[in-house]
Order: sequence, then structure tokens, then C-alpha cells
Amino acid sequence: MKKTSILLFALFCTTYAFTQCNSFYVIDEGTAWTYENFNPKGKTTGKNEQKVTAFDKTSAGFKATVNSVIYNDKGKKVTEGDLELTCDNGTFIMDMRKFIPEEQQKAFSSYEMKIESENLELPSKLSVGQTLKNGSVTLMAVGSPVPMKITVNITDRKVEAKESITTPAGTFECYKISSKSNTQMQMGINMSLNFSGTEWIAEKVGMVKSESFDKNGKLAGYTLLVNRK
Repeated sequence: MKKTSILLFALFCTTYAFTQCNSFYVIDEGTAWTYENFNPKGKTTGKNEQKVTAFDKTSAGFKATVNSVIYNDKGKKVTEGDLELTCDNGTFIMDMRKFIPEEQQKAFSSYEMKIESENLELPSKLSVGQTLKNGSVTLMAVGSPVPMKITVNITDRKVEAKESITTPAGTFECYKISSKSNTQMQMGINMSLNFSGTEWIAEKVGMVKSESFDKNGKLAGYTLLVNRK
């Protein structure tokens, strides 16, 4: 009897570890996040509702589809789409399409789109001073009368500190991750934009807060987690 109990306990632990895959993104079908966006003065500029609509276990972790709906400051839906999330042997892989500004995604929606990406990764264990993998995504419009292309590169990702962050969703112990981003747009004219950013990531919750800064280091806006269920 004792041996059977030990075997069942071991099986439970193995199954539990397998289904979690990554300690920062513990999700299942129906898991949902609501984020609110703010300008530098703290005025609401809109919100983003995300919900896991499909969740499939794999031999190494899981694959999930997240429906993302973006609203403006008046509560009107601006855009909606699906993002793909994958966890493979403890590494959480993020769909880089979320880094393409919503205005540009809408501009490309009239054409067939070609996407090339090198997705961002988040390991299951973080430590202060750790360097993380870069990511990139290129979106091209096929059949457009003028060249339409946008490329986003996320670089210099580093775990800066461990901090306690409070949002409307609660207080969380987070890892602070800094990064730099470059956006190159070819839509009749060529443009290049440089930003830096900071994200706070909590175990079992995911992103709790983010800030973006312009090329001069001035705060451009921030996002807070307001609800998770």
C-alpha cells in the first residue's frame, strides 16, 4: 500500500510539472488577462483583453491560442486577433506579432500577409543579471501596389532586478526585464523608430506591468495588469 501511494504521488508530481511547463505562464483554456494602457500622465488610452481559447498539451509542454481584443479609451473595439503561445521543455515562446503596432496591422489587413519571425523566449528560471534571447518579426503585404513592410527587432534583453509591483490586480513579486526595440517601416516612405522598454514578470501570472520609452529615454506610456482569472 505504501509503495502504491509513493508511485501515485510520483505520478502526480510528474504530471503537475509537465502541465505547468513554465513557472511564469501557468495557463489553461479559459485563462484570461485584462491590461489597461496609460499615457505618460497616467490617463487611460485603452485596454487589451486576452483569453486562452484553445489549449493543447504536447509531449514537451503545450500550444495555446490567445484571442486578443484591443479597445480605445472610449471602450470601442479597435482590433481583434489571435496570438500563438508555445511552451517547449520549460521555455515559453511568445508570438512576435504582438509587437507590431495595431495601426500597422490594420493597414496590412486588406492584403495577403507574409510573416517571418524569430520568436522571443522566456526560460522557466530567471536570475538577476541574466541575458535573454533576442526576437524579431517582419510583416509584408503581398500584392500591394506600393511596397509595404514592417520589421520589429527586440534586443538587449536583460534581467535587471527583482521587485515588488502593485497594480489593480494585486501585489506581485516580479523580475524586471529591460530591452531595446527598433521598428522599421516601409509604407511609401521609410521610417525607423527606436524605443526601450521594461517589463515586470511574475510567476504563475505572466506580465504584470510594462513601460516604454522614446529614443531620448522619456516615458512614452505604460501598461498595467488589472485582472487575471
